[in-house]
Amino acid sequence: MRLIIFLLVALLVVLALTNPNEAEFRAHMQQKHGIAGSLSLKVAAIFSAGTSTGVGRDNYLIFSRYYTGGDGILPRTDLAWGVAGRFFDIGEEKGGGM
Repeated sequence: MRLIIFLLVALLVVLALTNPNEAEFRAHMQQKHGIAGSLSLKVAAIFSAGTSTGVGRDNYLIFSRYYTGGDGILPRTDLAWGVAGRFFDIGEEKGGGM
């Protein structure tokens, strides 16, 4: 039983230490989308209120959610989840729902 608890705690510590930050997300956007990804974050920063950098991060200790907007003219748009040093893009829901 102690081994299972130790492994769970070790896993949570590793996830917390590898939780990506905003700079890593910007690098991911530039690598995946090229110049368009970088420019989209710069445009979001221009239209954001205050001293926002264009991308926001909800940090949940072992994972993070990255978004743009929500604090100025732009509506909030969730972009990706980050966990264990990787990013998982949030796809736009497509379908004919209400």
